[in-house]
Amino acid sequence: MELRLESSLFEENAVVKTFSKDFRAEIFNEETIIIDRVEIKGNVRQLHLDRFCLVIQDLQVPAGYTMNISGNSPVFKLHFELEGDYNYTPADPAAPVMSIPAGHFNIFYLTRPEGCLNFKAPSRKTLEVLFTEELLKKIIGFDYSGLSSKLKAGLNKNRAFLLWEQSRPIPAELQQHIREIISCWYCGHIKKIYLEARITALLVNFLVDDTSNTSEIEDKNLSKTEHEGILRVEEHIRENFREFITIAELAPIAGLNTSKLKQCFKKVYSTTIFKYITRLRMESAKTLIKDDKLSVSEAAYKVGYKNPQHFTVAFKKYYGILPSSLN
Repeated sequence: MELRLESSLFEENAVVKTFSKDFRAEIFNEETIIIDRVEIKGNVRQLHLDRFCLVIQDLQVPAGYTMNISGNSPVFKLHFELEGDYNYTPADPAAPVMSIPAGHFNIFYLTRPEGCLNFKAPSRKTLEVLFTEELLKKIIGFDYSGLSSKLKAGLNKNRAFLLWEQSRPIPAELQQHIREIISCWYCGHIKKIYLEARITALLVNFLVDDTSNTSEIEDKNLSKTEHEGILRVEEHIRENFREFITIAELAPIAGLNTSKLKQCFKKVYSTTIFKYITRLRMESAKTLIKDDKLSVSEAAYKVGYKNPQHFTVAFKKYYGILPSSLN
């Protein structure tokens, strides 16, 4: 299996990634690519596990850059866009356009990857799980009796499809699982077993019959207008979480009253608005202190705290450690 990536950002103008058939891997293999160029900085980690490949990206790139992609085999992708945005326009006009904004995820199937990726945001953090139909057979069984009806229909038609027409917000519990997968400190065979178990458990939640998908059930309580309003609010929060934000300010953006806004937001994101803002501030501050080497006070001011002591208390409550321990 090959994936060919073409972009002016690459020194060779094209990168070819080669994978074993159905991502088979008896021996765990992890590759880390450090990128330090004028146009693009960061790292890409590829973890080759049995029947799937894990790709973790943390990149600073020019806003609006594009990348052409092509491949020679069908592939599924479970894609978590933690920061940034993901937009894929297929070469086949009959195939769906795939859009995953920050803080959202989706599963899609490509019969043959070929199209253009367009990234609008200058910072990207993602977790991607690549797999094939072979993994579905291992998890669900060869008869696909427990497979989601949407997946069954898509596979029967043998054409590209999205599991959900609109990408889903990543619930708070799922965000914690993702953090644990990305920061896994095990090594070698133990790491392989651990990650395979965690990823398989994640996939089961999304691949099994629709009736057991709690996110699907929860979304039925929201109208399309309400759901779209909450997505607008979440986007506004992500762009402005360093500022002082009020519920009254967010209500007109959602087109809901303050009480309905709080209720709907919690249904979609499994947490309150203010806890969501706190999470964004804490995660941003952690990166500023640990990776950018800012002082605790500098990070506190950067993420919207006027008093560094209040920030330290909030950070300790959220992570269980003092922010100064990251230096």
